[in-house]
Amino acid sequence: MAHLTWNTDVVSSICLAAVGAFLALMVLIALTSRLLIPRELELADDAVVFPNLGVQWWMTRIPYEDIIRVRERGGDCFDGAWLFIVTDRGQFEIMASKLPDTESYDAVRDFICSRASITMPRHDQEEPRPEWAWEGFPQPVLSWVEPELWLRYRTSLVVAKPLWLRLAKALRFFACCFGIFCVLWLIVCLFRLPTTPAACYFPGLIAVALFLAWLHWMSATRPVPLTRISFRDHGITRWYGRQSADMCYRDCSGWDVVERQHEGRPLHVMLLRWRTHVIEVAMPDASTRDRVEQILEARGIPHGSDLKPSWE
Repeated sequence: MAHLTWNTDVVSSICLAAVGAFLALMVLIALTSRLLIPRELELADDAVVFPNLGVQWWMTRIPYEDIIRVRERGGDCFDGAWLFIVTDRGQFEIMASKLPDTESYDAVRDFICSRASITMPRHDQEEPRPEWAWEGFPQPVLSWVEPELWLRYRTSLVVAKPLWLRLAKALRFFACCFGIFCVLWLIVCLFRLPTTPAACYFPGLIAVALFLAWLHWMSATRPVPLTRISFRDHGITRWYGRQSADMCYRDCSGWDVVERQHEGRPLHVMLLRWRTHVIEVAMPDASTRDRVEQILEARGIPHGSDLKPSWE
């Protein structure tokens, strides 16, 4: 028994040492890349090239044609203005405080906007901003918020399922949460690390797993959040509150529009194949549907009748 305890302690020490060595290696790589690799912002003719960040050794190249929208935050006395460049790969920031002076920041900002064919007023101008300006520039060619009918329709499909089936899914989710935390507790006990006694741990674990299962049950009754959709010249933006997801047209390989009836009213839903996913977006009326079809056809995205809704 003493020999088994010694082996367990040795394994625990090795694991902790490996974690510490890994963290030290990451810090060393970050320091080395910061010292050896130039951290310069490059404005090429066809792209803006961002310097490496942290442990990233390579540069990030953003073609101007991939820029979906640009927004700017006015500065203060500490960090100056911020320029946010949004693409389907995420958001990239340029801080005025990282550049030599304000004139350099203005020159960078104007050059990027001109190459991306975006007109945006200066952050220090006093003129009133339009209502949509918080999203960024350019102005959307089409924008709407999904109708409440879409939420009620999807909720009705969930509620229509048998109660025992929904309870079984919630029970399976509870069992998965309970099992994951049990495995973590057993691993901690195996390596003889300090942990909570079982008499205190498992009642708390049951409460946490029940709470997560309740959240899962509540989210199932509201399967889709209402989003704001904005079509721009270079892409589409979906807003979930203040969180957003941007998509370029070139990554869209097919679309279709399906119509369903709910509460005696028609519901138009756009199915858009983006990369490996099918995006489902509800439209408020037939005129919005017609404009969406015109935009997608103008961008050369083929009509795909093989797309199927996920709820059917």
